[in-house]
Amino acid sequence: MFCSQVRSSHYISREEDTLSFVIPAYNEAERLPIMLNSTFDYLKSNRKQISDLFLSSIGSESRKGSMKCEFVIVNDGSTDNTEEIIRTFSACVPTGDTLKLVSMTRNSGKGGAVKCGMLKSCGSLALMLDADGATDISDGLPKVLSEMKVLLEHAPRDVPPVAAVFGSRAHLEEESVASRTLVRTILMHSFHFFVKSLCSPRIKDTQCGFKLFTRSAMVKLFTNLHLRRWAFDTEIVVIAEKLDIHINEVGVVWNEVDGSKLDVNKLALALVSLGMLRDMICVRICYFLGIWKLIT
Repeated sequence: MFCSQVRSSHYISREEDTLSFVIPAYNEAERLPIMLNSTFDYLKSNRKQISDLFLSSIGSESRKGSMKCEFVIVNDGSTDNTEEIIRTFSACVPTGDTLKLVSMTRNSGKGGAVKCGMLKSCGSLALMLDADGATDISDGLPKVLSEMKVLLEHAPRDVPPVAAVFGSRAHLEEESVASRTLVRTILMHSFHFFVKSLCSPRIKDTQCGFKLFTRSAMVKLFTNLHLRRWAFDTEIVVIAEKLDIHINEVGVVWNEVDGSKLDVNKLALALVSLGMLRDMICVRICYFLGIWKLIT
């Protein structure tokens, strides 16, 4: 099933047995097809395993095998043929699943695209993942679902569960020290220091684009989100801390994929890092002074 939705940010009602995949895409005509094909193939081959994990994590073990998937792809004002590519994949979606195209009239930034896609999703769990497929779906999806199951095992059943699981690359950092330049190493440690100081000491990797949210956590986090670009993940952590939304991290297999939207030269990396630091400070000041108020 294919559904095209344009210029709407209202979130819709939950479908109990649906797992939503929210994918922001900006000029991803080359990388997106590879990621979608890999994801569809994995789900077709491992449907029962993923269904069992998904349904047990939301407390619906009695309905094994009935999981549906929803793919919400947000075309974030692309200037290439990303939207055309997305439309062609409507015929490739596994039977019973849904693909929704949400088209932004202009580029709003990754945070803005993810927010829009999340609030247009209808699953009881929603997974944010990047269009480049850098996180191995066959490794990451079972891990975040299993971790979510652990998080929700002792949650009260009379209220909607509120929790999130972040895929993390922290365990890969020491392994890659030898291949990383001195500048990248300094920037990495500096970023971690400021995340720990300004956001939360409990989260080691805020920037991995592989995050799973319960429906209630997603609505609480993304209706409050202000940042629209790269540092939006750090605001999610701050909001979660303020609203007592529990977040767990789980290590995932991650590989760098050619075609990054970030310029990789030293000056550009330094400028991006400074911009993210500015945004983190802005988040702290705005919440501290009450300029940004949380909707609870």
